Amino acid sequence: MHITLRQLEVFVAIARSGSGTAAANQLALSQSAASSALSDLENQLGEPLFNRIGKRLQLNENGRYLLPKAEALLEGANDIEQSFKTGVPIRLRLYASMTIGNDVLPGLAAQFLRQEPDSRLEIAIGNSQDVTEALLSFRADFGLIEAPCHDSRLVAEPWLHDQMQLFCHTSHPLANTTPELSQLKQAAWILREPGSGSREVTEAAFAPHLGVLNSVLELGSAEAIMRAVSTSLGIACVSERAIHDKLLSGEFAPIHTPWAQLSRRFYLVYHQEKILSGGLRRFRELCRMRLMEESKGVEST
Repeated sequence: MHITLRQLEVFVAIARSGSGTAAANQLALSQSAASSALSDLENQLGEPLFNRIGKRLQLNENGRYLLPKAEALLEGANDIEQSFKTGVPIRLRLYASMTIGNDVLPGLAAQFLRQEPDSRLEIAIGNSQDVTEALLSFRADFGLIEAPCHDSRLVAEPWLHDQMQLFCHTSHPLANTTPELSQLKQAAWILREPGSGSREVTEAAFAPHLGVLNSVLELGSAEAIMRAVSTSLGIACVSERAIHDKLLSGEFAPIHTPWAQLSRRFYLVYHQEKILSGGLRRFRELCRMRLMEESKGVEST
């Protein structure tokens, strides 16, 4: 069955006017085209919709049942058409990895919603692998991750610069030191889970010098790692964005490793087959503006 909006439009016009001729004139159709549309609709439904009384068409019980449903469908189609003419409300599904989701995205989301007050953002937070899997399955429209994207099906645009920091509780023996490699090799490490951008950067920076890190605990967020570090359980490496205030307050202390490459980039990611809507393009532009603002801040310091 393939009922068309045109057939329903003709049916509603006839129901309201009681005349095929009047309905045809109202819809700027020929009388034969209007009659054909009604006939096709009745044939597809397998039931007549009108009683034919002379030249008048009067709704029967089938027609009375169909009329409100047809009117609702036509009204909905008209609403869709008008929405696209005046601007569709923006509904974006964003997926961010942990550091971005907790420390960067809230401010961006607030700024975007101030600019687009009728918009709605659905935000999920996971690790970088979670984000890429959601993008590949089209469960998310746009991703923000903390490690390079290795899947050729996704477009990855380098975004913000970020600095990781090895740190510990102030009572830890390595606090505020530049330790020997042997000390770091023997230390207990608290790591993010496999699949996270932070874990990838940490292992890339330290494993070539230390081998397999002595991991005593794996946790799913920087916040959980900080709680574990606060017990002096071990040392950890997270984004400076996450621990900046706690380093300033003296709750945590840096561990100096000038030889380690701990800088990284965040990435804006989306499926290469994804058509970016106007809303997504505006959100991406806001992200690019954030990059420009942070770059200017670095230059001025």
